[in-house]
Parts: sequence; C-alpha cells; structure tokens
Amino acid sequence: MGNPLIFIMGTVTAMLPDDRRYAKNHMWLAASDPTTKDDASEDNSFRVGLSSYAAALIGVVRRLEWKVAPGAEVEASQPIGLIEGSKATSDLYAPVAGVIVRCNEEVTKQPGLVTTSTYDDGWLLEMRCDGDTLLPVAEYLKHLQAGWPNVSRMLRGLPAYPCDGQCGGGPEKAEATDDPDRHGGA
Repeated sequence: MGNPLIFIMGTVTAMLPDDRRYAKNHMWLAASDPTTKDDASEDNSFRVGLSSYAAALIGVVRRLEWKVAPGAEVEASQPIGLIEGSKATSDLYAPVAGVIVRCNEEVTKQPGLVTTSTYDDGWLLEMRCDGDTLLPVAEYLKHLQAGWPNVSRMLRGLPAYPCDGQCGGGPEKAEATDDPDRHGGA
C-alpha cells in the first residue's frame, strides 16, 4: 500500500495510500495485480476503487449495482453504477475514459468489502485507461482539504458556503454572485 497520507474528517481518519492516483470523484486507480490478468488484459490495466474518504461518507456498503459490463467503452464522468451504503446512496461515475475489463464479483456478492477492505479486496472494477491523468496523492489530499469545510457543513445540515467551487469552501474566501452558473460546493 505504500506510505499513506492521512486526512482527518472530524473523528474519522481517511488513509490515502501513495501507490495510486486519485480522481476528484473520490475513486482511486492502481496498477492491476499481474497475477490476476487474463490474456486480454494489457499493461495499462488498472483496478478502480473508492477512496477511504468516500467509503467513510457512504458508510457500510449494502448494495452495488453496475450499469456497464466488461468490454464497455466509457467516457470520464459517465454513470457506471450505483452504490448504497448505511449513510448514503450514490451513482458511481467513471473516473477516466477507458474500457471496462471486469467488475469485481466478490464486492457484488459481499458489498461490505468496499468499506472493510477499501484498498485491497474492496476494489470495484478493472479498466484499461490512462491513469496518469489523475491526481497524485498529495494533490488529492489538497482537494479534500479545500472541500472539507463545505462537506463538513453539509453533513451537519448547514448550507454550503457560497463560492465558485474554486475558493476552498471557507467563508473568508467566499464571494457573492448573482450568476446562476456559479454555485457553492467543492
């Protein structure tokens, strides 16, 4: 798993291993395990999973459903599935453009693995893609830190700070706007 960076979410600690890349939608990519590749897999094959940050926000995963099948070509941000947890239900979106190689059948049978084995057995799917377009762990940590003030407020039932999504979410950097295309949130 490498040397993880740590992000503190109130009373919860999110571990962020440095041996993978991260998408802003809180998914990670790591080079696929070469011992599990089939003859059709290529060197640019990556396992994809949820970051421990996302897993903590969703809670214990109860259900995982796929909208795509192996062999499907997907675009970045395309809906690929649904995840239901004890705290939230969310659509899943492709972190990058690529081809779905396979879905992890074990997490479909035992969805709790997404929560209990986030960076190991709890991976979601395998993709052939360009993983270099995603954030290294230090940049992902900065992304989390910038958005946490708003996320923390929303978790407590408070409105997000108004900003253009680039302000870092703090009241001291928020700017008022009448432009409907500019909104709060990270």
